Amino acid sequence: MDRNKNAFDSTNVFAFLIRWWKHLFVICMIAAVGAAVFSGPRFITPKFQSTVTMFPATGGSVSRAVMSGAASRQDFLDYGEVEDAERLLQVLESGNVRDRVAERFNLFEHYEIPEDAAFRRTILNEIYRGNISFRRTQFGAVEVRVRDHDPAMAAKIANELAALADTVQNELRLERAELAYNVAKTQYNILRDQVRQAEDSLRKIMGKGVFDLEGQSAMLTRQLAKDLSANNTEGIRVLEERLALLGDYGGAYVFNAEYLANLAAMLIQIQRRYQEAQSDLESFVPFKFILDSAFESERKVYPTRWIIVFLATFATGLMGVMILMVYETLVDKGLIKQRIKKNSKS
Repeated sequence: MDRNKNAFDSTNVFAFLIRWWKHLFVICMIAAVGAAVFSGPRFITPKFQSTVTMFPATGGSVSRAVMSGAASRQDFLDYGEVEDAERLLQVLESGNVRDRVAERFNLFEHYEIPEDAAFRRTILNEIYRGNISFRRTQFGAVEVRVRDHDPAMAAKIANELAALADTVQNELRLERAELAYNVAKTQYNILRDQVRQAEDSLRKIMGKGVFDLEGQSAMLTRQLAKDLSANNTEGIRVLEERLALLGDYGGAYVFNAEYLANLAAMLIQIQRRYQEAQSDLESFVPFKFILDSAFESERKVYPTRWIIVFLATFATGLMGVMILMVYETLVDKGLIKQRIKKNSKS
């Protein structure tokens, strides 16, 4: 045997393939058939994918957006920014949402995780992360992808995740809204009681005959001047008593009147905050705009059999080439005897 002829030459790959094409063809065919068989539903469970696409909404108070003045009013219908999308993703990826989905659809039983399995919850979390994914698209939307062997279950889980994005965020928001509501309610009740007390005090002073200090003082002073000019003793006495009454209660009247006006202004402001807090507490705020809801997929997305067959065939063919290269090298060096009959003559 001519060793120079049999030695593998890297510049003569075509000649090498010609020598061994039948063997490589058989190896690749076996690999392709095997990959096609073992990638079938009997060996690999097919999975269907459902997708929900949504845009984040702007965060903030609904009541403030509606009740505030035009200068400070935010557009509640605006799409959210990057921060809102990241917040939405964080909520969707949270353990809170995962546990609710697992409980809602009984995923332990659905994924066939035995009750006596060690690290049962860890197994569930790994399967969950493998089947459910979230990402932010290049257009600022948030995409939820759910894969499952049951297309109906995949669609249900995807839509439930979209719904939970609002539910969980509203629960977090309501905790703070309830705190703000209680504070505003307490302040409102305190101010309202203070207004009532000031009104009662002012009413008592007005019951004494003091109801317009400046106007009454000016009128009584003019009338006193006339009675003095007319030497009306009785009129002077009555006017002096009236003026003395104004002197006794005038300061209290002025103080209570100004105090009541300030309290009334404060009460109006806190009443608006109280109404806003009550509205926030009683309202359900959407944190997303659904662009596409999930539906039952009609075609599986996993496994992709042609990719598996192609990769298995390519890898097997490449491995066959490498093995044959080693074989020729060993034969050339005389380390093993040639037992495979080549197609071309030596």
